[in-house]
Amino acid sequence: MTQNILISVFSLSFLIVAWHRFNLSLFFLFLLLPAYLIRFSIEPLPTTLLEVMIGIIIFIWIIRNWKLETTQQSQPLISSFKFLVSKSPSLSIAILLFLTAATISIFTSINIRSALGEWKAFYIEPFLIFLIVVIEGTKNKEQNAKNNLLTNLQTYKLTNLIIFALILCGLATSILAIYQHFTGWMVPWAFWANGASYRVTAWYGFPNGVGLFLAPLIPLAIFLFIQNFSVLQERNWKLETGNWGRWLSLVSSFLFLVSSPFAILFAKSTGGLIGAAAGIGAPLVLWKKTRWPTLAIGLASLLVLALLPMNKPIKQELLMQDRSGQIRINMWGETTELLRANPLTGAGLASYSKRIAPYHHPINGNDNIEIFHHPHNIFLTMWVNLGILGLIGFVWMIVWFYRVGLTE
Repeated sequence: MTQNILISVFSLSFLIVAWHRFNLSLFFLFLLLPAYLIRFSIEPLPTTLLEVMIGIIIFIWIIRNWKLETTQQSQPLISSFKFLVSKSPSLSIAILLFLTAATISIFTSINIRSALGEWKAFYIEPFLIFLIVVIEGTKNKEQNAKNNLLTNLQTYKLTNLIIFALILCGLATSILAIYQHFTGWMVPWAFWANGASYRVTAWYGFPNGVGLFLAPLIPLAIFLFIQNFSVLQERNWKLETGNWGRWLSLVSSFLFLVSSPFAILFAKSTGGLIGAAAGIGAPLVLWKKTRWPTLAIGLASLLVLALLPMNKPIKQELLMQDRSGQIRINMWGETTELLRANPLTGAGLASYSKRIAPYHHPINGNDNIEIFHHPHNIFLTMWVNLGILGLIGFVWMIVWFYRVGLTE
């Protein structure tokens, strides 16, 4: 009862914020991403607090942008998609393929109800939020000579606000993870009791969630730090009203860059650590002043790794020779077998763990392991969930992102 009252009060407050300060509601949405862990039901529909926030934002945005023309009624979402198509037809085709594949995969699923839940939460809602951010960002953009979607997005005040919200969320996650390392607070017993594991989980309930969330934020934090550092340097580091937001953003991004590697380390997320290293190294390689020193350090690190004895745990883990690596290799092999049998449709949404069962086998014939919910590889995950069409759309979006980001 108390939870329902608190959720109702929060939802009403968020509705008011979205109506009067729409950009601020987007800030809170990205700040409170872990709100998906607060689950409840609006009978008979299961949902989360994050989905309620997304629903409020979409509803308010449509109401605020509805236009009645003299001849016809123009719907904001349709006109917004037309805007996206006109700005970037290549990206639009990729998104269309991706969402079409997700919709088809509902009907190839074992459980259509569960598939509909994934379709809504993992595909449709994120796309609608992306569309809203692009449109709202366009309204607030600064003048830019290049009419390129990604280039313009980098100048939007709204985009900087969202990045700041993500960094604050990442900072809170890092602080919690570091605190858990010394106290065990909120860590599931399976990860805390075993001295060989002793892995923190932050809000997520599993250690890899820490690395999956924090590592991609590192390049954004570097961008935010450099941007605010340059602006404050031009303003002679004055502590005045117009600079407080810059100072707060600078300090937050710096603290995140310091704390997040420790959080990922305490989660013992090897993939997260590699991602963090890549997130730090990639901007340094792209910047001409640091390119060659960074490449030299990277090559030296690879050489040191190559010279380490094979019995060193870090080398075994990176080369996937330890138990965790063997489990992943085994899992990928099973998934490949499933995809050979179903190359076009994959397993369907919310169906992997059941459809992989006939292909599941022990490691070395005697070490049985559990069936996981996904194959722990982003490309295999897309293929088994969405089929080959969804994989094509996903890869297309990634190629578009790097092509635009590195060439425009």
